[in-house]
Amino acid sequence: MDANTLEKKFKMASKISVGIFALGLLVSSFLFFKGLSDADASQRNFCLTKECINNFLKFTELSIQSFKATISLTITAFTVLGIYFAVLNYIATAKTNAISNHLLNLNTFKDFVNDEISKRNRINKESVDIFKWYNLIFPDSKNGLLTTGNKYENLLKSIDRCILRSNQECSKSDTPSFEYKPHQIRMREALSAIGIKIELMPRNDFKESEKEIHELINTTNKEFCGENSLQRLSDPIYF
Repeated sequence: MDANTLEKKFKMASKISVGIFALGLLVSSFLFFKGLSDADASQRNFCLTKECINNFLKFTELSIQSFKATISLTITAFTVLGIYFAVLNYIATAKTNAISNHLLNLNTFKDFVNDEISKRNRINKESVDIFKWYNLIFPDSKNGLLTTGNKYENLLKSIDRCILRSNQECSKSDTPSFEYKPHQIRMREALSAIGIKIELMPRNDFKESEKEIHELINTTNKEFCGENSLQRLSDPIYF
């Protein structure tokens, strides 16, 4: 809720509270004069004796009670409205702070990833969708929550399974190499899911690119998610 909307609601609620007070005052005034009229106060002589005062209070008792109720109701209304708008203001401020923290963390993440990419020769900056990657890691960032998303954890496990499968195939192979094309296809699909694109290429070129991407993912996860919060990608033995 923006400041203008909050101000409009506050003004409207204030008018309602004032209206309640005005209506109560009008009813109290009516009852006051009715009480005096019923007691023929205009026909009586003015006096300040105890008996006169008691009679006056008796004649106007209903109007006094009505006025007290009006004051009590008005104070209650303003109190409730004060609490209500304080909560609304808190929520609005919390949302604003959450968005600010989201943008700050996103920019920090973007700068960090770009800096890490610049240290590596095999990763193309355009091949990494930083916003997709960030939103997968922190799906509730806009709400101020920097908790790692379950979907991202599952996608990391999918990448790790590709590595472990290729490790197993490589260890079972009679030669130092193994069928690398299927590995490229599997790894390409798994990485694409978190926003990182890698093209099919000759074996050695793909190895070098994959190695740098592997380092980039582990380094980024460690920096933004903590060393123990996410599973580190397994070390490939086929490099």
